[in-house]
Amino acid sequence: MEEEPQQDDSGSGTLEGTPGTMSDQANQNAYQQPMAYAPVKSSIPKVFGALMMIYGVIMGLLGILGLFGTGAVITDYESAGITISGLQTAWFYLSAIGAGLLVNGAVAYGGFETYNYKRRGVMIGLGAVGLGLVLGIGDSLVVGDITQQFLDIEGEGDMGGLGALISGVGVVMSIVCSAICGLLVAVPLLASGNDLE
Repeated sequence: MEEEPQQDDSGSGTLEGTPGTMSDQANQNAYQQPMAYAPVKSSIPKVFGALMMIYGVIMGLLGILGLFGTGAVITDYESAGITISGLQTAWFYLSAIGAGLLVNGAVAYGGFETYNYKRRGVMIGLGAVGLGLVLGIGDSLVVGDITQQFLDIEGEGDMGGLGALISGVGVVMSIVCSAICGLLVAVPLLASGNDLE
């Protein structure tokens, strides 16, 4: 009698061997060292920092032009018959220097710091927005007083509260605009605060 050939049982569905873990090799490179992955920093601080620098430089240059034109504005008011007090004259120059140079210079420097992933750049920018708010409120009050004087000179007695209305609208607009600017400056801190040093 002939023997029947034995069939190969390797395809029968059973696995043979010793189980092992592959996780040790997954985190190693060719030199058998563990690999560490550095987190990628967000580009939001770079984008908003660049925008802050561009805004600060352009508005700072325009602020220098505004500073040179402040005397001409005061002369124009006085030639129209509006009395400008010494305090108002000082405020015009203080506002031109503060808003035109200090605020815009601080925004540009804050943008540079934010571009370099520094948290203090956002804080400098927020401080500049706060100073701009104070100067904007003061400007609104001075312009309202000048408008009221102009209406009194022209004999428009029925528009007695227009100067106060202009001041009020100016204050509200200063607050709204400063809130929007503050939110834009704070976006790098809000969106990627962990990336800032």
